[in-house]
Amino acid sequence: MKKILASVAGLTVLAAALSACSGATQTAAPTAAPAGSASSAPPAGGTGRIALISKAIGADYWMMVKDGAMAAGTELGLEVTFNGTDTESEGDKQLNLLQAAINDKPLGIGFAPQDSAQDGAPTLLDQAKAANIPVVAFDTPINNWDGMTATVASDNTGMGAQAAEELSKLIGGKGEVAIVAAGETGTAALRRDGFKDWIAKNAPDISVVDVQNGESDPAKSHDKAQGILQGHPDLVGMFGTDDDSTIGIADEVASQGKQVQVVGVDASADVLTLLGEGKIAGVVVQNPFDMGCQTVKILFEASKGTMPATRNVVSKSVWVTKDNQGDPEVKQVLGTA
Repeated sequence: MKKILASVAGLTVLAAALSACSGATQTAAPTAAPAGSASSAPPAGGTGRIALISKAIGADYWMMVKDGAMAAGTELGLEVTFNGTDTESEGDKQLNLLQAAINDKPLGIGFAPQDSAQDGAPTLLDQAKAANIPVVAFDTPINNWDGMTATVASDNTGMGAQAAEELSKLIGGKGEVAIVAAGETGTAALRRDGFKDWIAKNAPDISVVDVQNGESDPAKSHDKAQGILQGHPDLVGMFGTDDDSTIGIADEVASQGKQVQVVGVDASADVLTLLGEGKIAGVVVQNPFDMGCQTVKILFEASKGTMPATRNVVSKSVWVTKDNQGDPEVKQVLGTA
């Protein structure tokens, strides 16, 4: 099952010079393009091209990143291409897309590396650096390469910590909890470790008794949750590091009739449905639209020799529950304002 993420607009607080991204508005619903094919915004002024290689294009989360990138391209008069594979587990194909983008010699390249592309990316990115093509990592940091102009991402460690703090409140600060992660490296690992570290430092009466990898797949996450619940009958809470993980957990907890509090990261349509049904207690939501917008703007400025004030551009996140979905800030993030 592919992710169907809710629209996100303008919550992130970033550098003042790039603040226009948060004011951009979406004019059409996200639409997916075939894997490996370019989706682009028409150049308004013919001033060049920016290429983004996404972690995937089969999910509305990535389509919201695309929408933000296209909005920036329209504003700046740039052509923006947005490519990616169908899933987040096709590292070789993603590296091929990256190589093609480098060969095309754009003004700049945005890259959201899949876990399985991390090892092969640095060699290719060295080619971009040698050709004086600025590179911005978005959503996920690039491992073992420090040549990027900036990384535009949510504070994934902080999001994991935020989920841990909220879960601790829900379970009264004590009991056994477990994690189903969306991978073993990258953003999944940062969120997982942020969760675990917050518990270790702030909740001595909570024990993280199991951590499993659901591979960002609802069915696999469901199976992992089933095994955890069977092995730990006294479990009181579970954390999913992305929407697919959280959906798998919530479905299995509900099917077993367990009184287990479920929290996660990312707000998809399915997550919001489960949230409304009380099967998910809350989720930490990030801002992909602004992420795409910022990536393009930073690359454009870098192509002219202007570097960002910081190499780590951090997006804010918000805690969403059944009870606060009507709050102005939350409605803005969910695109329902």
